[in-house]
Amino acid sequence: MVDVVSLKVLPCLFLLDVLCSYRKDEGFGVMARCFECSQYKRFMREMADEDERVMDEIDEIHRTGVWK
Repeated sequence: MVDVVSLKVLPCLFLLDVLCSYRKDEGFGVMARCFECSQYKRFMREMADEDERVMDEIDEIHRTGVWK
């Protein structure tokens, strides 16, 4: 008989709306396989886009002196 409680699927460490099939315990940190995962790559893409957006806003503030 399988213990259903031990089969709890935990969220991805990078995207909380995504479940990770590899995490078995909340005590686990980032695993080596995380860096090859498509969800990690999605997270990095989204963070790079956000960084670019913020830097563009900062550049605009420096250029015009106006905070929007």
